[in-house]
Formats: sequence, structure tokens, C-alpha cells
Amino acid sequence: MRALICSSCGASRWKEDGEYRICLFCGTKFEKTSEDKHRIIPSIIQTVAKQTESTIAINEDVALLLQKCKSDPKNARKYANLVLDIDPSNQEAQKYL
Repeated sequence: MRALICSSCGASRWKEDGEYRICLFCGTKFEKTSEDKHRIIPSIIQTVAKQTESTIAINEDVALLLQKCKSDPKNARKYANLVLDIDPSNQEAQKYL
């Protein structure tokens, strides 16, 4: 299902206001329709899915950088600092400093 797109500016972020939906980018006010009510939940699900994907990608990046610390000891300090930029409490990265 498609996300709602503002016909005025093309943005897809909205504020709900009673019977209206207001574009957060340009402020255009749209009246809600029965079709819109069916579209709201999938948009929320897509947002949560994107956040989950981001978390997974970051975890994969950390794991890759830690692997580089092991395989390239000459540059381990640089990789460890990158890991600590992402996760300052990472114990394994702190070992390479």
C-alpha cells in the first residue's frame, strides 16, 4: 500500500487534526476520507520497519568494523574509534585502543 503524499509539496509526513490531515512540511490542510483511514496503519508499519532496518544495519556495521580490527591490526585503532562513535560503551572496541 502506498504512503500518503502531499499534492502541494510531495512530502509524506503528516499531523492528524480531527477530521483533517496537515502536511508537516508546507502546512496544507486536507480533509480525511474513508480511504485514508485504511492507509494510515501501513504508513506507521513502514516507518517502524525502516527503523528496524536501520538498527540491523548499524549492528552489522559494528560487527564488520570489529572484524576489521581483528584482521587488520595495523589500523585496528581507527576501526575501534569508528565503532565507539556508533556505540561508546562497546567493550570489545575499547580493547583495541
